[in-house]
This record gives sequence, C-alpha cells and structure tokens, in this order.
Amino acid sequence: MIEKQNIHFVGIGGIGMSAIAEVLHEKKFKISGSDINDNLITKRLKSKGLKIFNKHQPNNLKNVDIVVHSSAIKKSNVEILEAQRKKIPIYSRAMMLAEVMRLKKSITIAGSHGKTTITSLIACILEDAGIDPTIINGGIINGIDANAKLGNGEWIVAEADESDGSFTMLPSTVGVINNIDFEHVDFYKDIEEVKKAFIKYAKNIPFYGFISINIDNNNVRAILGKLKQKKLLTYGFSKNSDFQALNIKTKRINENFYSIFDIKINLKKMYTLKNIMIPLLGSHNILNAVCAYSISKGLQLSDTSIKKSLKNFKGVRRRFSIIFKNKNNMIIDDYAHHPAEINVTLKALKSITRNKLISVFEPHRYSRVKELKREFINSFLLSDIIFVLPIYNASEKIDPSITNNKICMLLKKKFTRKVVIPLDGKVNDNKTISDYVANGDNIIFLGAGQSSKKALKFSEFIKGNAK
Repeated sequence: MIEKQNIHFVGIGGIGMSAIAEVLHEKKFKISGSDINDNLITKRLKSKGLKIFNKHQPNNLKNVDIVVHSSAIKKSNVEILEAQRKKIPIYSRAMMLAEVMRLKKSITIAGSHGKTTITSLIACILEDAGIDPTIINGGIINGIDANAKLGNGEWIVAEADESDGSFTMLPSTVGVINNIDFEHVDFYKDIEEVKKAFIKYAKNIPFYGFISINIDNNNVRAILGKLKQKKLLTYGFSKNSDFQALNIKTKRINENFYSIFDIKINLKKMYTLKNIMIPLLGSHNILNAVCAYSISKGLQLSDTSIKKSLKNFKGVRRRFSIIFKNKNNMIIDDYAHHPAEINVTLKALKSITRNKLISVFEPHRYSRVKELKREFINSFLLSDIIFVLPIYNASEKIDPSITNNKICMLLKKKFTRKVVIPLDGKVNDNKTISDYVANGDNIIFLGAGQSSKKALKFSEFIKGNAK
C-alpha cells in the first residue's frame, strides 16, 4: 500500500486552491496550508481539521512531501525557496488539479467568463441524477454550501482556470469553451495568445470524449477550423447551433426572478424542450444553462431530470447574490471584474430595477484596468450612479498612473449626465452611498477583491439605519 503523503498549499485561502486541498483531505492525505489572509475559506478549512498557518515562513514545511502553490505566489516566496532548498517537489495549482483528475473521468469548464456558474449547474444536475460527482469549483455552490466535494461517482466536474495558461495540461474527458475574451493581460500579450491556449486545451480532449462550445462568441468561432478532429456540440442563440435558446421571458414568482426559455435541439433527433426555468437573470446565464444542458445530454441524462435540476438551482455565492432586500431596494454582491462581465450583469439588473441602478465598482489589477480602460468605461452605460473604489492591486505593484479618481474622470467625460463619485474605501463610504439611494433603486457591488466585504458592511449599515 502506498503511503499517503503530506501536502502543503502555499496560498491555500484562494478559492481554487482550497477546493483541491479539501478534496485531497477527504482522500485522507495530510494537508496543511498557509495564507496571509484569514478569510471564510481558511476558517472553513480549519473547521474540517486542516492545519492552516496565517503567514508564510520556512518552518511551515516541516515533514512536508509536496508543495503546491497558487498562481499568485511569487518565486521569491520564502516557502517556495525553502522547498527548493529541501528539494521538495513543487507543483502549481493546475499541476495538482491534473493529478487529482487522473483518478476519474472528468468534465472541465473553460472560458473567459461564466465558468463558475456552468461548473455549478453541471455539478448540481449530476448530483440530482445520482451520479455523485467530485466537484472542484471556483465559487461556493449554494446547494452544497461548498466549492468542493469528494464524490463516490466516476466523474469529476472541475472549473478550468485559464489565467496562467496551465489549464491546457488538464486531462479532460469532456470540455467546455464558453467564450474567449482578452483577459489576464498580465500573462497573455494579445487575444491571439489567448486563442492559442484554448485551442491547446481543446486538442487535449480524447477521441472518445466531446467538447461543447458557444458559437455565438466571435473568438470561439474563429478557432473552429482548428478543432475539426474533435467531436463538437455547439450551443447559443444562433440557429446554426446544436442547442439553441429561444422564446426567452423573465417572470417573478413570489420573491424570486426566473428566466424561462425553450431549447431547440438540432441533432439526429430534432425537437424543442419547452419552458425551461432557471432562477437566474440575463442572456449570459441562459447560455450558461444551455451549455450545462448540452453537457448533460452528451452524458445521456433525461430531459425531465435536467429541467428539474435547472429549476431548483440555488445559485453560486457572489454571482448576482442578493444580500439585502426590502420592498424598496435590493443590494447585490457580484464577482464581475471584467468589462464583458460587468456589461451583462448590469443589463440583467436593469431589467428588474424600477428606478435608478447604482453601481459600486472596485477595479481589479492595474494591468487589467490600464489595458481595458475604454472597455471598462463603456461597460457602465446602464448605471445611473457610479461609485468607484480604490483599485485592488491583487499582488501587483501600485501604478500611480491609473487611480480610481482618474477612472471617475474618464467616466464623467464619457457620461456627462451620470453621477460619478470616487470613494476612499473608508467607513464614511457607506454614508456617501446611502445619501444617493431612493425608493426603487438597486445597488450592486462589483469586483473580485474586497468589494464583497464592503457590500456586506453597507448592507449592515442600511439595516441599522432602517431600525
């Protein structure tokens, strides 16, 4: 019998790292980890019995056999240097995910946007069908209150993060390309490099597997010629897709909003599956659901089972999460931090907003904001009032050439009739925002850094003043 090894995760507080650590812990490996941020993820891991250090130091590597690091960890990190000195094998997050995925057949979900929601949808469909999958996700799935689960079934469902190109090494049986956008500008030099990475990812799908792709996306269509040898399923709003979404409606049932639509299936057997319901808003989420449906049909699951799972889907934390609601206002926490994500999220919120749409935006990474500055400005077209928090650097060096004040200046120049206000990230921000809120307004916090904490604090501030 092979002895279970001691595995140490540097940067274990990240959502992707924690998922792998949790699955390996359930497989009876001895897991430890370190992170400079003590957050909900590290607290959850501690409650499960994992040893978590709240700072990086060489002594954390006592009796460690393997070190795993996140893409945010630099080569100069003291634990990485100590691992090199001790000649301990060092794995990237994607390398370790690939090792975990070798244990079972796998479905990986790739794309510049929507990965976490699609992963969650597929995972829930498989759960409800009794397949009992192992799940490794980039967000907390409300239905299981976790981003990871070790299942007894033969399938792994995993989010494939393209941020550092390492998703191309994942041994996928079934794959997804939801969309391709110019993102992670600190790693890719242009859109052509991004396309090449997705082509490499798709070419890893074996002949006995298949890949589901969104043909509505221009950059996805541009690489189709490179994927001729793969079994492809296509989805979208396009009439040329194998799974076409149509007849879309939005309906409020009790306190919940639903998207209702049909899917026209254009395979060997042509038919239309009618009145599919999902408790999600926006055209992007309809495509996410159609993608999940295409994968499920590729696995031969029944229409009845899939429809029921989609209707009962409980969502993903920080994906249009309504954290406060009364008869007058809603406060929403959302992870959107790329212009394309912000655009579709605000469009969805605008469709259910009676009065003003108020955005509280936390820019994420100097490199992203500088490269996509124009796109960011245009993405706030539907906002009536825009608050901009200081830029969250995400380990990048501070760049004084771009600040939230300068972003506000550009927004004011573009939208002369909008209210645009820079925030300083301090306590008084709550009062500043609340002064602009009227009955019928909805407030959304957007960002991948500290914006979620700020959304919760603002929600508490509003509740306190309502008493």
